[in-house]
Amino acid sequence: MIELKRIVYFLILAYFFIRFVVIPAVRIVTNLVKLARLKKEFSKFGDLIVKVNDTKKLHKIGIILGITGISLFISLAALEKEPFYLFFIIFLLPQILHLILMNKYSEHNGFYQNGIVKGGFLEWEYIFSYKKIDSDTLSFLKQDGLRFDFGTAGKMQEVIDLISTRGIKEE
Repeated sequence: MIELKRIVYFLILAYFFIRFVVIPAVRIVTNLVKLARLKKEFSKFGDLIVKVNDTKKLHKIGIILGITGISLFISLAALEKEPFYLFFIIFLLPQILHLILMNKYSEHNGFYQNGIVKGGFLEWEYIFSYKKIDSDTLSFLKQDGLRFDFGTAGKMQEVIDLISTRGIKEE
């Protein structure tokens, strides 16, 4: 009976360790790699067809506050020798890095020769269909079943022509 209890406790501990330490650490590494490879990713966009200025900029004050907060928690973790602060940093850092990554992509929002950039790069092959929402907005259905709307900056026909040449059907 004692062995079963130890196994259950070990499995619970392993779950929480993986959920709150390993997965955030992996996300930190992947976001750092994506940030390091941004220039190469930008070259994959191709020629700009339509620039869309609906960026959601992360203000510099937000970045400064984030860096200050992380620095504070790191110094507290070092001074207090409490692992709680370290876990807090590991849990929040992936979110902050993801926001910075989306900010970098949103500077290039628009329709490109090889895909769409809206907070990330989506190649044309991952888009299943589109439909018109209004005179300036298209709704795209991705291959995985998720849908997103994107403005066309007043150049709806030019974007539709580009989409049609890529073999994407209208709903």
